[in-house]
Amino acid sequence: MQNDLLEPSQLKPHPDNIYWTMPKSWGVWKLPPGAGGKKYRYGINPIRGMELEKEYGRASLMALYSSQVSARLRAVELNAGLPK
Repeated sequence: MQNDLLEPSQLKPHPDNIYWTMPKSWGVWKLPPGAGGKKYRYGINPIRGMELEKEYGRASLMALYSSQVSARLRAVELNAGLPK
């Protein structure tokens, strides 16, 4: 999973769609206190982040991955209370 970690500086806007990145990326976001359900969510970056901010008022990006599986696994670990 560590090899899948991306830095925001590695991402560029997609030339055809402002809601996509190159390379394609998935994020893990932390929801604000008081948000119902799971505290950590994952999804395609930046679209999922915008959806979470709209729904909850804010969401903090915790990590970016080049693999959807890695992002999902990290969100599951964080929601289970596992350390990094």
